[in-house]
Amino acid sequence: MNLNIGPRLELIASLVPQDSRLADIGSDHGYLPAWLLLNKRISFAIAGELNEDPARRARETAVAYDLLETMQVRLGSGLSVLRPGEVDTVTIAGMGATTMIDILEARPEVLANLTRLILQPNVAGKELRKWLIGHGWKIVDEDLALENDIVYEVIAVEPGESKTLDVLQLEFGPVILHRKPDLFARRLADAIKERQRILEQVTLSSSDSAREKSLRIREELVAIKALLE
Repeated sequence: MNLNIGPRLELIASLVPQDSRLADIGSDHGYLPAWLLLNKRISFAIAGELNEDPARRARETAVAYDLLETMQVRLGSGLSVLRPGEVDTVTIAGMGATTMIDILEARPEVLANLTRLILQPNVAGKELRKWLIGHGWKIVDEDLALENDIVYEVIAVEPGESKTLDVLQLEFGPVILHRKPDLFARRLADAIKERQRILEQVTLSSSDSAREKSLRIREELVAIKALLE
């Protein structure tokens, strides 16, 4: 039985090391760990879910694909579903950066035993990268995926010291800026469009703070457009 997981989860899956013991936090249907097990990429998986309905869907996936021996579904908040050292790789996808950071900060004893995190923030990737490099993680891989006309970024990190990143590296990713993957221009175009939208709103105000924000956004637009060129 084939399992189609789409470009976003396929990209996340591609960054999971071979033979990992994986925990997928916020797993929903459990498609990512199921796909990895079915394709013999990992040896064991935990699908963690905060709410019963998605946990039930993940259990149904495990049953449907005969994965009950290698895929456990656990109900709980974030990394609380894990014991220290139980897995070596954690994936978290489809959340805002603030939520991801809260999850990572809540269980330092679990985090300390991990060898790789693979994260797909829906928003505020800049803040997530800033937190990661400030808390002993180095970015080892990144890429972009297009799904439902939305460009998603995926970040893979491992324990280690990282070089200080500049503003553009924090927002777009140092590996992505270096490689310039196929979706790079689209990612930049989306960032330009968002800033132009904010700029239109800011210019409606004549306050000092609005003028300062307008100046900063215009400077950012120049820098991003330079990357496009």
